[in-house]
Amino acid sequence: MDVQVIVTVMMKLFMIMALGFLLNKVGIIDKHTNTKLSGLISKITSPLLIISSVLSSSPDNRMGILKVLAAGFSMYIVLILFAKLVCILLRFPKKDRPLYECMLVFSNNSFMGFPVLQSLLGDEAIFYSAMIHFSFNILIFSYGINNIAKCGKGDKEAAKFEIKNLINPGFILTMVALVIYLSGFRSDGIIYDTVYMVGNVTSPLSMIVLGASLAMYPVKESISDWRSYVFSVVRLFVIPLITFAACRIIGINEYYTTIVTVTNAMPVASLVLMLGNQAEIDTSVIIRNIFVTTVLATLTVPILVTLLF
Repeated sequence: MDVQVIVTVMMKLFMIMALGFLLNKVGIIDKHTNTKLSGLISKITSPLLIISSVLSSSPDNRMGILKVLAAGFSMYIVLILFAKLVCILLRFPKKDRPLYECMLVFSNNSFMGFPVLQSLLGDEAIFYSAMIHFSFNILIFSYGINNIAKCGKGDKEAAKFEIKNLINPGFILTMVALVIYLSGFRSDGIIYDTVYMVGNVTSPLSMIVLGASLAMYPVKESISDWRSYVFSVVRLFVIPLITFAACRIIGINEYYTTIVTVTNAMPVASLVLMLGNQAEIDTSVIIRNIFVTTVLATLTVPILVTLLF
């Protein structure tokens, strides 16, 4: 894989993220606007990007996608067990361990992962990534909010799992993408053009939102906690390296290996913070680690891709 391509991609993403940071500082994107844009991306543009990738993809691997779904679920089970072990070995504070576990398990594989994959492997990789991480949507609203509810004395009722949490536009549209793929329906006309046009704003818009989100975090506090850097090594280096090694041992082809390794090298998922805010817990640990891992990922992802592919 051309090293210059990934460096160029990450530089572009970093500059768009910097734009989002600036837009927040000058008051164009405030907290309310950022929340609304996040909802637009997660519920509409990102799922439509997945659907557009399906409409133009090859139908030859329809049965193979079921194996991808099963492999993705197995991967998340292993990540959950691995996160528990890491938290014990690194002696993270017991009161914060449930949060560290969530931050290790759930990466920003869509907001930041999609634009990287789109640039590296093309549109079709987005669909396969969504299928690999399909379990993310189920587990973060079950295992994730259960862990978050263990922390602090906030409104734990707000963090209880309810099946209605899964019934949202993002989840439904992702299911639609799966049905379309398995049915073999494909389109290259006005339907595809419209869906692609809307879905294609996901990459730049998601990076603007990330930059605006970082601007709202206390920078000095975020970069002064040494645990954030220890955590970042595990989140940004150890997990993707183990992922890569496991794929090689199992015999996964390079295409899928690249997708799962790159997405597992992403920073902490912003949805962990959103659920923490909803449960009214102390989210300072989450904020610090999101800030540090997001900034460092602009450097670590090119390094990993250079070393592994």
